[in-house]
Amino acid sequence: MRLLPPSLLPGLRSALTKHPSPEDVSSVVAATGFGATVTALNAAVYALGCLGSGAGGFLAGWLAVVVVLSAVMARRSARAVGRVVTRVSRRAARRLLLSSVLFALPWAVLQVQAIGLRGPGEPMLAMLVSIGMLTGGAFMLHRAFVAALAFQGVILGATILSFHLGDWPQAGAVTVYAMAYGLSLSYFAHAAGETARQRDKSVTLLSTAVDGLSRARDENYRLANIDTTTGLLNRKAFDEALRQATERRMADGAGFALLLLDLDRFKNVNDLFGHAVGDELLAEIAARLRAGLGAGDVIGRLGGDEFAILLPGVKHAADIAAIAARLIEALNRPARLAGRQIHPGTSIGAALCPADATESADLLLKADLALNRAKECGRGLCVQFDALLQRRVVEADRLEAGLRSALDEGRVHVAYQPRVTLEDGRICGAEALVRWTAPDGERIPPDVFLPIASERGLLPRLSRVIAETVAADMLAWRRAGLHPGKIALNLHPDDLKTPELLMETMAMFETRGITGAELMLEITEGCFTGRGTDRVAMVLDTLADRGYDLALDDFGTGHAALAHLRKIPVAELKIDRSFVAGIGTSRNDRAIVAAIAEIARGMEIRALAEGVETEEQRAALAAMGVTLGQGYLWSHPLGAKAFAALLDSDRRRTG
Repeated sequence: MRLLPPSLLPGLRSALTKHPSPEDVSSVVAATGFGATVTALNAAVYALGCLGSGAGGFLAGWLAVVVVLSAVMARRSARAVGRVVTRVSRRAARRLLLSSVLFALPWAVLQVQAIGLRGPGEPMLAMLVSIGMLTGGAFMLHRAFVAALAFQGVILGATILSFHLGDWPQAGAVTVYAMAYGLSLSYFAHAAGETARQRDKSVTLLSTAVDGLSRARDENYRLANIDTTTGLLNRKAFDEALRQATERRMADGAGFALLLLDLDRFKNVNDLFGHAVGDELLAEIAARLRAGLGAGDVIGRLGGDEFAILLPGVKHAADIAAIAARLIEALNRPARLAGRQIHPGTSIGAALCPADATESADLLLKADLALNRAKECGRGLCVQFDALLQRRVVEADRLEAGLRSALDEGRVHVAYQPRVTLEDGRICGAEALVRWTAPDGERIPPDVFLPIASERGLLPRLSRVIAETVAADMLAWRRAGLHPGKIALNLHPDDLKTPELLMETMAMFETRGITGAELMLEITEGCFTGRGTDRVAMVLDTLADRGYDLALDDFGTGHAALAHLRKIPVAELKIDRSFVAGIGTSRNDRAIVAAIAEIARGMEIRALAEGVETEEQRAALAAMGVTLGQGYLWSHPLGAKAFAALLDSDRRRTG
């Protein structure tokens, strides 16, 4: 009769040769402390039960051995529980096997003494206590199957030996029972060990899956919310943090401050040293911001070189000023990047919630207005939103609404100021100037409404209206047989930063038969500053290749105008009216005008003086070599019909 199913035998053979894993050893170590305590208690119970049996000396020695052995095992277990086991050596496996045998020996000795030698004690009690220890020990060691077999083999072997040694009549039955019980106990210990290992495997797989999901979640969060260059919140995440801050403010009344930071001259870093160094600088700025702010402050990169900061609990302007001064000082320190010393800097705009606004969009707008004001005032400053800026916002809103209505109702028109030759006063063209008259008769200057159009997204529509008006007027003059020369169309910096729309406008002229022979384009130095200027030179080259002359307006007033002359195909320099006005009284103005005229002559391009109002100015300019002019000396800006009449009169005068 088979005591075990045949299918189990290969598994048992495998278990006999299985090296214990770190998890197996950790399980045994964790159970040893409890097992040692139970062992000592069992020994004490047996000793108390045998008092008066005449085995006092043996019991005292045996109990002392069991207690000491249990204490040693418990102490070793307590020391090993906290250790992380990563590998079980063969030596450690042998030590575990020997410890199991040593732990079983006192109970084997007890049975030999009480049953085999029929010494003092209670034979049945000795056997029962030993078998109880056998069962508990086998399951305590179920994760180390070989050690469990060794433990129960010592005790069961001693049981069988003791009954035969004592010549007990039950020896045969006990032998059969002990072998059957041992095999059954081995099977259950093996099954329990395999189940535990399978559970460990399942837990490991589940833990790995959970860790993978956690990493994927963290990565998704990082990709969706963290700026990769700086490690700060990106715009989406910062906007959400700002929205939550405004909601908390509504709930608990706690105010906060919003700062917007824009790095000064950051484009120069990218242009001179490359975008890799620019990215290093952004990371360095982020590190300085973290170091200069508290743990509860929220920092984000909104894009480019613009950063935003939430300051919870900051409610007063004085607190903002102190924090901003600290940040400006930190960001002004030189940075050593890629072997170069770079001098960053920043401008800051600030707004308070709820003093300035209670909605996140309004706070951002007002902090941005304050930031723009800081940059206008010379950079390296912090400007807080105030009543003056509020009035500017109100006025900008009024102008925006009025300009939208004017565009809808056709109240934006174009005036033409003649361009003349200084030698004989003959008209050789005109500059197209946009004009807007409000319904109440107020004339809004272009330098007032053009910035509003740019800020509020109206410039593309306004530029198109101007271009179509100029094209229609030029075609009308052509049909009347008038030839005004080249009409100069002013390009706003934003026109060049959206070249697709500009090229559509030029295509509109060309489909109507208007080319560079009749149209020229005026640009200012503002086209080369700020963001989005990387493609400006390429766009201007394209326009020049298509036959359009380029005039650089207000020459001499910008700090980098000479550098621009080296990059763009300029055909004409326009001398700013501020120099022309002082040409009769200021030696410096005369010197500047003469230098500009000499530059134009050396580059073989035209020079035109703006704002000529007196004959003395005309004569002085002509003497310096300036060939063209425009100003009130000849005419104010005129409507299309009035300019046509002037052209007709000039044609009759000059023949």
